[in-house]
Parts: sequence; C-alpha cells; structure tokens
Amino acid sequence: MENVPVIDLLEDRGANVARLDAALRQFGFFYLKNHGVDLELVEKQFKVASGLFDLPRDVKDSALGPFDSDLDIGYVGTGVQSLDADGTMQNTGDTKEQFMMTNNQLMTDPSATTNPDDVFDGSKNFAPPDLPEHAPTAKAYISAVYKLNLKLNEILFDAIGDMESEKRTPFSAKPFVVLKQMKYAGEKSDPVIGKFGAGAHADWGAFTVLATDQTPGLQIQMGNDWLPVPPKPGCFIINSGNQISQLTNDVYRSAVHRVVTTSSKPRFSTAVFTYFSLDAEVAPLPQFVTKDRPANYPYGRTTLQYFHFKLKESFSKE
Repeated sequence: MENVPVIDLLEDRGANVARLDAALRQFGFFYLKNHGVDLELVEKQFKVASGLFDLPRDVKDSALGPFDSDLDIGYVGTGVQSLDADGTMQNTGDTKEQFMMTNNQLMTDPSATTNPDDVFDGSKNFAPPDLPEHAPTAKAYISAVYKLNLKLNEILFDAIGDMESEKRTPFSAKPFVVLKQMKYAGEKSDPVIGKFGAGAHADWGAFTVLATDQTPGLQIQMGNDWLPVPPKPGCFIINSGNQISQLTNDVYRSAVHRVVTTSSKPRFSTAVFTYFSLDAEVAPLPQFVTKDRPANYPYGRTTLQYFHFKLKESFSKE
C-alpha cells in the first residue's frame, strides 16, 4: 500500500489529475494532503463525537432517533447494520455504533439547493442533548468537507475527460452528502468467525472523505489479499464509490474494503459520503463503452433510487 498515490491540493492541477486517474484505476483509494480542512476542526469533531457516543444508550436511542431509513439520519447501535457486500463473510452485525446527518432537504423539496456554508440548513436532523458544541462543530466540519468535495469532483471530471461544463452539471449541481460519525467497539474482530468492525463492502456514492483517529483497522481488497490502509497524519483517506465505477464502466475501481479492529480500545472515524445530484441518472458515459468493453450497467438509476436500495439492503441483513 506504500504505492497508493498521495494527492496534494497545493500542487499542480494537471499532476493531481494524473495521480487521481492512476489511483482510481489501480486502487480505488488515495490519500489527500493539504486539503484545506482545518486539522483542529478535524480533532474537535472527534471530541464532540466521543461525547455523543458516551451518552447512555437509552438517551441515544430516544433523543437521536428513531433512525430514519429514508433520510439516513439518527443513531444506530452496535450490531444493527451489516455492510458485508454479499452476505457470505459476516455472521454478526458490524461492531460499531454510528450517528448520521444528511442534507435531506434535497429529498423533501426538489427545488431546494444546498448552502455550502450551512449544508444541513432546512434539513431534518437530530442533535444530542446537553452537548451544545456538537451541532456547530458538525456544521463547520460538513461545510468544509462539502466544499472540498466540489474541488475533488472537478479533478475527477478532468480525469474522466470529455466532460465539458454542461455535461458535469447534471452530476454536480446538487451533491447529496451523509456525515457519519462512528465508534468501533473496543473488541477485536475475528474474520475466521465472521466478526468485523465493518464487513466487506464498496461504498455506494461518489467520493468518501474519511478521517480517522490514527488507530489502524481499515483494509482494502486487492486480488485475494486484504491489505492495510494505514492512516497518515494530516491526510484524509479518499475512496471511490460505486457511482464512480458505474459512471466509468468499471475503468475506475470502487474498492471493496472492511474494518478489522485489532485493539481493545475504541476506534473513532468520521466519513463524509458524497453522492452525485439526487436526480442524476448514473450509467456508463459514452467514452467508456466500446465494442470490446460493453456497458456493465445497461440501465441507469438515479442517485436517490440507488441510495435507498443500498441503505435498505444493508439494514435488512441479520
């Protein structure tokens, strides 16, 4: 994994386009440095997330929910979700608890737009009681990452090629985002018996912007091997989701990954899952379909249709 590219947003745009192209073709992952998100803000959101997860379970269940599977908001306890891609390797639910917030005003009002400075404005979300710093910290963090994702999308479209401005707009006009704060239980995973922090899966959307507390656990599947993706100080881990592989007819990978916890102390991570516009129909672009490479996705599903399908699938497994 030492060959996974590092993209530095302070470096030349053309070089970063080439690095992203190489990273997504081979790995489906890359590291991102000088990303513009204040590192003190990253640490602060971990602090407020820790306070949230320290609340009593009955408070989390009542004040942070009930979990809404249409809007993907609220609290989900340990063992409830199973992310195993095909259901063959995981025998118990993920050993993590999680809290989600989304800019779901895009779902409830088709005319709505997202304010990059206040991404969750107008959306239904829950706030933990007696933690006054959580909401403003989450707002500041999601807004910073939302703006970062707009930059990543532009690099992506440059790498894809044949994507003039009018072709980008249907995908990028109204990105949907999910802020997910996670705490992995301080219990070791056991792949032999199908017990994982998070089961093997590919992310569903476009880019995932992942911050970790520097505790190892993330692994990526390369062939028959599972290789660790170690955290790098000051860097986000970025991976490409299913929507990017669908758009490029699998030229760009949506890498299967999992979390195998090896420590007896809890592991914290925060992911911002980004999607293309909710009404965008995602199917292979013409430049990726040839006689020798027919479309692997002969039909398109809108972001909203695919998101709801995958969300309900992940919570239907026992």
